[in-house]
Amino acid sequence: MLAPSKHQSSTRGAAPKRTSSVPSLLDRLISRTTMTVALWVVITSPSAVSASSIFAIPNELVVAGWDEELVRSLNSVHCVLPESYSDKELAWLRRFNCMEKVPQAVAAFQNEIASGTVGSAQEATWTRKAQIAAFLCNQSSTAAGNYTAAWLAVNAWGKGIMNDGECCNMVHAPYCKSTQRFLSMGALCVLVGLAILMFAGTTLASCCTRSARKDRKHVKGVAALSFGAQDVQQHCDVNLSHELKQRWLQSHCLRVLPAAQEFASMSAEIFAALRNKFDFQADSVRNQHEHLLSLWRSHCATVADRSVQEGAAVDEEALLAEALGDLHAELLEGFQAWRSKLCKSDVATTGAQASGAMNSDTADLEEGATVADVAEWRTQLGEVAVFLLVWGEAGNVRFMPEVLYFVTELILASDSSTPQDVYGISAVPSYQSGGPYSSGLFLAKVVRPIYIAIFDEWYDRVEVDATDGRDVKKLREGFDTFLPPDVSNYDDWNEMFCNPERLAQGLVLDDGTPLFEHSHVQRCASLHRVDWAASLHAYATKTHREVHSLLGVFATTHRIWLLHAVLFFVGMMLQFENDKPAPAGDVLLQGNTPAVRFGAIGLLVPLHGILVSVARWHVSTPSVRRWNRTVRNVLVSFGFCVLWAMPLFTYGFVRYLESAGGNMPGVPTWVNTNSALVLHAGVSVLGVLSHLIIPGRRSDKLWSLTSVPCKQQAFRYCFWIAVLAVKFYMNLTIFKAVCELMDALDLVRLGQEPLEEIPNVWFSSIWAADVLEYLLLWVFCFFLFVADTGIWYQIGCTCLGVICITTRRNQFALERSVFKIPQRFSHKIFSFSNESGGQGGHSRSISSYFPMMWDRIMEQMRCEDKCDNKSWKGQSFNVRGSETQLESGGLTPSISGSLSNLPTLFHSEASTELGSDQGEIRVPDMFASNKSIVTIGAALKRGGVLSNAEMRWRLNSIARCLAMPMPRPFRAPYIPGITVLIPHLKEDILTVKKDLYSGKENGVPLIDWVKARYSDEFDSFISRMQDSAEWKDLPVAGNNWSEYSEKQWDAISMWASMRLQTLWRTVAGMSLYHAVLQCHYEAQADEQSALARADVWDPSDCFTCLVSMQLYNTFTATQLEHTNQMFNSFPDSLKVAYLDNTEKNVAAESDGVHERQGRRYFSCLIDKSCSFVSPAADDESTASLCRTPKFRIELPGFPILGDGKSDNQNHAMPFMRGAFAQCIDSNQGAYFEQMMLLPCVLGEFRTKQRGGGEAKRIIGLPEHITSDFGSVGDFAAGAELAFGTVLQRSHAVLGARMHYGHPDIMNKQYMIQQGGVSKATKTLNLSEDIFAGMDFMLRGSGRNIKHCEYFYLTKGRDLGFNGVMGFCSKISSGTGEQLLTRQMFRLSQILPLPDALSFYYAHAGFYITQAFMSLSMPVTVSTWLLVLVAGCEGSFQAYMNCPTATTGDAMSVVLSAWCSWVLVFFLFAQAMPLFMQMWMEMGLRTAFRRLITQWITGSWCFFIFQAKLVGHYVVNEIRYGGAAYVATGRGLPTQRRPFIGTLDRTTGQMKDIGGLYLDYAALTYYDAVKLLLSASLVLVVDSHAGGFAWTFVGLTIFSWLYAPFLFNPYQFSRRYFAEDLRSWWAFFFGASSIHWIQWYDRTQLQPKRGFRHAVWDIKFLLGFGIFAVWFSVVYQKVALFSSVYSVGFGEHMEGFSESVQRVFVVAPPIALSAAFCFVVALFEMGTSAVSACCRGLRGHAEGDRGFQRHGCHLPLPLVALVVVVAEIGEAAFPLCALEQHGWRRTFVGGLVLKLLLTSLALFLAEGVLSRKYFKALGAFGRPLELFVQANRLARDLAVSALIFWTLAIGVLLNSLNEVVCPKYNLHQLFIYRSCPLQTAK
Repeated sequence: MLAPSKHQSSTRGAAPKRTSSVPSLLDRLISRTTMTVALWVVITSPSAVSASSIFAIPNELVVAGWDEELVRSLNSVHCVLPESYSDKELAWLRRFNCMEKVPQAVAAFQNEIASGTVGSAQEATWTRKAQIAAFLCNQSSTAAGNYTAAWLAVNAWGKGIMNDGECCNMVHAPYCKSTQRFLSMGALCVLVGLAILMFAGTTLASCCTRSARKDRKHVKGVAALSFGAQDVQQHCDVNLSHELKQRWLQSHCLRVLPAAQEFASMSAEIFAALRNKFDFQADSVRNQHEHLLSLWRSHCATVADRSVQEGAAVDEEALLAEALGDLHAELLEGFQAWRSKLCKSDVATTGAQASGAMNSDTADLEEGATVADVAEWRTQLGEVAVFLLVWGEAGNVRFMPEVLYFVTELILASDSSTPQDVYGISAVPSYQSGGPYSSGLFLAKVVRPIYIAIFDEWYDRVEVDATDGRDVKKLREGFDTFLPPDVSNYDDWNEMFCNPERLAQGLVLDDGTPLFEHSHVQRCASLHRVDWAASLHAYATKTHREVHSLLGVFATTHRIWLLHAVLFFVGMMLQFENDKPAPAGDVLLQGNTPAVRFGAIGLLVPLHGILVSVARWHVSTPSVRRWNRTVRNVLVSFGFCVLWAMPLFTYGFVRYLESAGGNMPGVPTWVNTNSALVLHAGVSVLGVLSHLIIPGRRSDKLWSLTSVPCKQQAFRYCFWIAVLAVKFYMNLTIFKAVCELMDALDLVRLGQEPLEEIPNVWFSSIWAADVLEYLLLWVFCFFLFVADTGIWYQIGCTCLGVICITTRRNQFALERSVFKIPQRFSHKIFSFSNESGGQGGHSRSISSYFPMMWDRIMEQMRCEDKCDNKSWKGQSFNVRGSETQLESGGLTPSISGSLSNLPTLFHSEASTELGSDQGEIRVPDMFASNKSIVTIGAALKRGGVLSNAEMRWRLNSIARCLAMPMPRPFRAPYIPGITVLIPHLKEDILTVKKDLYSGKENGVPLIDWVKARYSDEFDSFISRMQDSAEWKDLPVAGNNWSEYSEKQWDAISMWASMRLQTLWRTVAGMSLYHAVLQCHYEAQADEQSALARADVWDPSDCFTCLVSMQLYNTFTATQLEHTNQMFNSFPDSLKVAYLDNTEKNVAAESDGVHERQGRRYFSCLIDKSCSFVSPAADDESTASLCRTPKFRIELPGFPILGDGKSDNQNHAMPFMRGAFAQCIDSNQGAYFEQMMLLPCVLGEFRTKQRGGGEAKRIIGLPEHITSDFGSVGDFAAGAELAFGTVLQRSHAVLGARMHYGHPDIMNKQYMIQQGGVSKATKTLNLSEDIFAGMDFMLRGSGRNIKHCEYFYLTKGRDLGFNGVMGFCSKISSGTGEQLLTRQMFRLSQILPLPDALSFYYAHAGFYITQAFMSLSMPVTVSTWLLVLVAGCEGSFQAYMNCPTATTGDAMSVVLSAWCSWVLVFFLFAQAMPLFMQMWMEMGLRTAFRRLITQWITGSWCFFIFQAKLVGHYVVNEIRYGGAAYVATGRGLPTQRRPFIGTLDRTTGQMKDIGGLYLDYAALTYYDAVKLLLSASLVLVVDSHAGGFAWTFVGLTIFSWLYAPFLFNPYQFSRRYFAEDLRSWWAFFFGASSIHWIQWYDRTQLQPKRGFRHAVWDIKFLLGFGIFAVWFSVVYQKVALFSSVYSVGFGEHMEGFSESVQRVFVVAPPIALSAAFCFVVALFEMGTSAVSACCRGLRGHAEGDRGFQRHGCHLPLPLVALVVVVAEIGEAAFPLCALEQHGWRRTFVGGLVLKLLLTSLALFLAEGVLSRKYFKALGAFGRPLELFVQANRLARDLAVSALIFWTLAIGVLLNSLNEVVCPKYNLHQLFIYRSCPLQTAK
């Protein structure tokens, strides 16, 4: 067949320039070539290529006299040339093939032959190839036409050298292409197919696993409210009414207000009537009546305060009535809104309020009050009473406020007159009157059925632990790690009650009749008949699916990813501006013009629309989709779909016009490419904005968000524009570096590929390898681009925080803030005392009470031993005289002795000693102007009399706080009530002597550590105690602790407890509120108020310290004694709530107690007034130390259904008093001087009128971290300090601050309306506190969260390495769960874009950033290794596309761009917030000192390790779930953690299993060794690459491997090292490795979720993606190796075909090891069977595993050794030829590929092993189990040995240290920053 002549005319540009020279070998070969040899060659073409792709040779070759046989062979060639090539391109192809590649290949042949490393057969093959290629090149040089010459040259390489396997007929990278469809493209296709299947599989599984639907009937109902005085009088319990009335009139402060008598009667009657009619528990009624009075009193204070702030007299005549209106408005705001929504509904209108509710014979409460007023008050009081009683008995139902609204509404509307009518019983049971083992009917008939539905949804039963008598809850099968996504939770059930339509359809009675078929007044009587199990079924109630998958996370964070994708592709397209222009006539994949290239970004809109739609469908439920299927929603959704799809069509239209030359025939001229681009840009921008700017769908917004002022919103936009602009600009360096890398590597630029050329090259392994490497580099770039956003946000927040605090402080740089304490204290705290103490109508600048108050503050510091007597008196006014001693109780009882004639103080020349009527007054040194210190932040410097660091901080802190703007304080007695809630589980109450010193310690006693840490305070303590009568005659023994008496030890224990993280310290600090309120009363009370009378005022009316002791009823005698000691030591405002239980008894069935719970549960309250229990004569228990509860309220069931803390808070909430709440952890404390600001903080809630938005607040407060003991303690304290101050300050400005549990102050009434102060769904709400803030924001309606920095509390954090990491694991796992919740999802959808960005990066994004940063180094090194492996080998470079620059040098450009600033910025961003905060607080020098100290003591190591840990837990939680509360403990880090466990020296067996290796093996060590291996391979491939990057690689590997050991006390002690060695041997080799097997099964195998989940796991998919790239690169190079060497991969594989040899090269090396495991399993089964027969089959009953039967079995370490050796041998066997011939890069790549395949195989095998069905296989599954165990044991042996023996170097150095300088141990200095303590004598 003859080819047509080549058309010569072309306008194509010149081909790339390449320099080349033809070796003399070519001429010699041509001279020796004969036509006979050429004609003898038979060249066969692969059958995979179709005949249509074979071009005929030119006619001139036949005319030239070619032999016909050669012509026929050339007619079958695969190397063809496109007819569109220009003459320049054809000439370049001829030079490229015949003057570069062929001569280089021939030279390589000659060198190999000369080396003598090849056989004669290979030499003959190379000679034959060289001769044919040389002949064709010679013919090409003499050919007549350019096309013929180029065609001959291309075939000289393709036919002669490559045997038709490759054609170099392309004029751009990769220049050559394979002629067969290689498996690399198959791998890519499989990867894409898996991604598609992942979407289809997950969505299909979600659909198939959802609950079945239950149809509900839709019925309308109308009813009317009825609650009035007649009902109250008819059903009033006279005795209870009298009791409640007397409590008000005899003991409560409101008794002195006008109309108190009448209001007391009204409230008592209403509560008693409700108790009698609905059978609420008597104690609950008493408790809620007391609660009502506390709320009423708080609102009296807020109402009176409005007059006080205006300077008007308080009208106490109307105070109770006005306060009741405020109470009703605030407490029931949510209820009123819910009722209004219900009234507007078509299905459940409540009707108008019934008239005649007030009985006419009721006396007027006050003169002038009308009947209508009294009726309104009665109605308000009745509604409040009903809600409080319902809420008080609701138990766990309190987490669902709308459910309580529903029950409240039905009770208020009920027309039933007796409990028999309400609950449908024939008669009131005998136990109803208050028997000891009975439930109230409201609890039994209404609350408990709802609770049972909740319990049954999650739990199976509650058991009683026989060992300690505690309750153990058992989750339903399959619920252990997390609740399945289709299981309902509190939020789902509550949201059903938010929607009247859903509510009407959802609630059905036991006979199937809808509840709403009954009239409104009759629904309460039918409430006990509701089938709650059916009504609360998940199918009908579930509204959001918490899916543990990437789709669940993407649904929440899709706006974040879209924004990053848009910015990334913009940066990417900017780099494409330098691309070469498209050749004439070609249309490139990315477009021929920059405008078209940028237009491709618009394709993100439809892609994102598809992904977000699938993700939203994945997390939504059928009920949500059903209720949202309205015409409006359908039209809106359709509109968005059209908008999102438009860019796809407009872009297609643009590309069509581009290919058509810019215009279409037959259409107007304005329809061209430019106009199409404008249209495309418009719809693309609209599509992007619709995703980013427009809030989420209507279903995402149940309530309206609080509006943000325009200026504030504009500022937030500007902030994020600035952050993203800086980030984008800095990341352009990485974009540029990646593009330069691609240019240097001469990779395929996919975007520059002509469209018509792609179908001809897509199957080529060369092209595929280049494309996959190209895509990998851009994915790597995108990963780095996303990773650093959180860093820039943190830097931006730090700068913003500094700016904010600078603007808030007056004269920030040079201000004498300490000197101004008296003026500011008097003006801002004692502002009312100035008014009363002024002379001549002018208020003095200094309050007359300030000196007394300051002396009180100094006394408090002296009692806390922060200073000695000299410092105390030197810094006091000494108002009471120079000989003043501390009172026996510690503090001066009052400050009532004011100085009425105190002259003006503290002017510039004030004397330091002043006279007064009460004697000489000395001005403290710090307040004298000539002694004031001027520094940044006005900090008191170290030295002088203020040697105590904490005292200096406290004085500086109060000075800074007073310099900030703050509200005017509430004036006593009009101070609203506040309760401090302290949940307590197992924390120490008091530290006892045996904990501090036992005399039997092997190491240093704890008391020595405490004394060393607080040495100056211990000296002050000893000095103070020697002045007391108790110690006056007792000797002081110094450090000889055994010589102290028991009385002295009691005082020492108390002193130590105040410095350790004990409950006593917390309660002592918070009880200072009581003393502070008394001080305010004495200094500035409104003496005109009746509430200010001395016999009425009581600080306990304003303050309650409530400790929720969950385990009080199981306390030991010591714990009970400590609790009673607290009652005796602290004010009577201290109360303890606890859980009690009894057996169910015979009434359980009638009471509806859950059949799978063996006890009844009670919430109890005790205080100082409660008497002790009188035990029986023969009772030897601790009952005599317990107190009789004041209130004992039965709960619907076991209350701890969540993770503990939130349920503990919930059960105690009914005992809280006052309008405000502060949640405190039992590791916190307080300072007296800071507590003086409490009335100012409460002023943040001040409203100018009823219903003001200021009351709807959460006030965030900073914390002073005191747990800075040692290096780790300082790191944790610094991070906490920065988070609580500078970052929270910025988050508040940016709208991202949430509630973090402590020490925020909240309006309790609004927290009740959203379900409490925390959330309690098991696992999902592990980080329980933050959900209160998210719900607070979601409910909107004026709610806001404010951060104030003028009020500090103290806080202790974890001090040891394991404790800190345990806390990080808890919050990281909790964050993983947060990402899946509806709160996170909805806020991310409906918040404005800047608010959403701030919210994300302030919370979940911070942890995701940590995960990205920890992954950045492995990703970088693996990409680095891949690029090196893909580079050219040392020989036969003609076969490869070798760029001029080496791959190592090219990769160094990217590494330098990444490591030079991004990683440095990561460490800088970690330290910057703390540095700036320290600068603001303590000065620049102190900030630098702390920063440098942290870096010297390993903060970089700590934070790199922490980032890895955080990243692991976040990702692992999303994958597997399993978040659980971690009780870390907060003791001093003085105990050494063993390496792997503790060995019993007598038996030689493991006694305690657990150590630093087992703690972090799966978290960091494995990945560290992988990173080390990858880095080592990089050095093997190219030892000169990397440069500065190696510093960060080394820091990362070192931190991941050795950080836990570096901060482990006594880690390098020789004695402990020997014990660790013995334990290591016993763990891995002792008892048939059973200890390792059990640990592996429990910690690594069981958390997985089986084979199906393993296949869809993100780790598997990412692993497969990495494998696809490696496979493509390695397989392409293996194919080249096969083309070079005809003998293939060595003589040992000579018997196999070329295809089989390639399969061996890339196959996983598990065949031999699997076969060996199979043989071992057969051997074990055989010996077990023989042994069983010999022993009479008795061996089957022994052993806890299937293979551990009687018989012989090989030791698992031996099996592991054989398996690993077999796998190494099998991996190296087919690759050894590569190394022998110098193809080291391919050899390394093959090893990595085999390692990847083995890892994937083991991952899938573990998925099979973790399935519960695997155990059913019995012995048949033993080979697989043995294979997995052997591999994993070998891994642990290798990793642990590497770590252990490298630590031995530290042991040697430590031993040398002990010999040379035993006094200064460097490791101990590194950990504790102080000299080591000596062991106790």
